[in-house]
Amino acid sequence: MNAGNLINSSLRMINVLASGEQPSAAEQTDALTILQQMMDEWLAERLLTFLIQRTGNQGGPQTFPLISGQQTYTLGSGGNFNIPRPAKIERISLEWLANPAQPLELPLEMVNEQRWQTVPVKAITSTLPTVVYDDQAFPLRNLSFWCVPTVVSNVILYYWSPLSIFTDLVTDIQFPPAYIKALRYNLAVDLAPEFGRPSPPEVALQALASKAVVESMNLPAYESKVDPAVIDPKLRAYNWISDLPVSNK
Repeated sequence: MNAGNLINSSLRMINVLASGEQPSAAEQTDALTILQQMMDEWLAERLLTFLIQRTGNQGGPQTFPLISGQQTYTLGSGGNFNIPRPAKIERISLEWLANPAQPLELPLEMVNEQRWQTVPVKAITSTLPTVVYDDQAFPLRNLSFWCVPTVVSNVILYYWSPLSIFTDLVTDIQFPPAYIKALRYNLAVDLAPEFGRPSPPEVALQALASKAVVESMNLPAYESKVDPAVIDPKLRAYNWISDLPVSNK
């Protein structure tokens, strides 16, 4: 699918084009801008993200080494960790290389600015860090590690992998199942006000339904967690009204 065919289809849905008719060059340029803006917005929606990418030697495209004595690293195009800036980082781990043949992956605790503020002495050094603070800056994120590492190890990132965005009208781009219909109908809804046309109700409904199919496919599988008081064998019952365990003593 290329952007030109996608745009033509969406314009026909809102009755800007008749069957077999072609938009002008100016109309194509305007529509391509709307398509790019829509897909840029989709980059910020978790349920439209089909892949959580993992970096590192064991399953990702790149290795990010920590340097002894360096606490903060930039992440983004041209940064210390040179990949396109992801919309969101889900998890960060440390790959400890004490045994290079069998590196050990150690999850790091990701903290917000409030937790980072509570670290009184940020320049403390240790063999390996246990905490990382992501300030989510743009265009380069800053990842600060605590304690400051004194040995070389690798950082493993789990981040939202972006959709490929159309940059021109003729380049074909492939998408996972269900995305093409969602792109066609949702683009039609976004193009309608730009071209001074109402969005037909059936098109708007199909836009919602097709996007919901994509979101259901990308829904994360969460692990169910239970309060330990509920399953403690020393307890006879748990009172959900008082939110207190009932002892069998």
